[in-house]
Amino acid sequence: DQQYRKFYYNYDQLNENSHFEKVRDLVENIYTNEFLAKSVYNWNVGLKKADPSSSMPLQRNFYSKYIQSSKDRVVVIISDAMRYEVGESMMSILPSYALRGMGALLPHKSLELTQENKVLVDGMPCDSLKQREVILNSYTPNSRCIQFDDLKLMKKMELREVFTGMDVVYVYHNQIDARGDKLSTENEVFTACYEAVDEVFTMIKRISTNANTLHFIVTSDHGFIYKRDKLQETDKIIHVADKDAFINRRFIVAEDALEDDGITSYSMDKILGNKDTKWVSVPVSSNVFKVTGGGQNFVHGGSSPQEMLVPVIDVKVEKGHADTRPAQIVLVSMVQKITNLISSLDFIQSEPVSDVIKETSYKVFFISEDNEKISNECIYIADKKDNDPSKRIFRLKFNFKNKQY
Repeated sequence: DQQYRKFYYNYDQLNENSHFEKVRDLVENIYTNEFLAKSVYNWNVGLKKADPSSSMPLQRNFYSKYIQSSKDRVVVIISDAMRYEVGESMMSILPSYALRGMGALLPHKSLELTQENKVLVDGMPCDSLKQREVILNSYTPNSRCIQFDDLKLMKKMELREVFTGMDVVYVYHNQIDARGDKLSTENEVFTACYEAVDEVFTMIKRISTNANTLHFIVTSDHGFIYKRDKLQETDKIIHVADKDAFINRRFIVAEDALEDDGITSYSMDKILGNKDTKWVSVPVSSNVFKVTGGGQNFVHGGSSPQEMLVPVIDVKVEKGHADTRPAQIVLVSMVQKITNLISSLDFIQSEPVSDVIKETSYKVFFISEDNEKISNECIYIADKKDNDPSKRIFRLKFNFKNKQY
């Protein structure tokens, strides 16, 4: 999965890819017919034979396993549709789609899928950010839920206020699923994977530096399957589910299990650990149920390792440690030619000095092509803390050797 993703990410960077069409077809055939077909089938055979809870962590135990006993503040970053290949894994709930996964990641005594196909956590809805925060508060009073994009827009002091006094903060990040779930952008999903990793990494550094927070857990609600070639009619399963069933491309939840070639079913009571009598039926391959509308190449909700395995990355930042760099200075004078032996040039300190931008001393002078020093040496200390760039502009005066140039 990871190599397939990297192949298409780089293939899509090419301005002219006609020379690589044959290798693209080869990669597509190997991934779809050799790897994906076998891995999804064998995964479902394994799920049927063994109790997965005995061999790997379950998403519905996430809070009790990773959060409940933590002695320091924990920031949980949930990146929608970030699949297993990013880090150490746990197994998501079935069906492997957003609301089920978001509910399972919250603390809970019970998970429930109602007759109206609404997900309830301890009998409470969890669709919106506010509803999830109510559930989280009932277990950890000093806690909150917030959107990743809202954090990105915050200034340093605003960011600090979000985390001050909190024991647990859930941050919801939506880069991969937002692109993959739209027909017009689903082919950008592998680019979104790279951007998601960069965004989460940058946010961890920013929060740890500005909000005195050192413990982070990065996870996801579900993974995904993505194939570049368009689905054929032979890839679609015509189902016979009744009109009251919850029907998706990769799963059907109904009162009765669907029994047909290429379909397997799991009882909801085992999935949720309750007395639910419904069944979830899924393709045993990467095929989809035939439904109308939406994208088709990016799918999730079914029982494949690509959809059900999600990362749990435990990050602890060393206290007092931050990546620092020296303050930079840049020439801003639009001078192409110097015609006087005494000349002044304007520079700017690129960023204000801060916790991560350190005061730095510079020696500035001119040299000739053969490395002879041909001017005086100006000493400048880049120590400006002003946020206004105009206040970080400075002028240096140079005296040149009196000679022919």
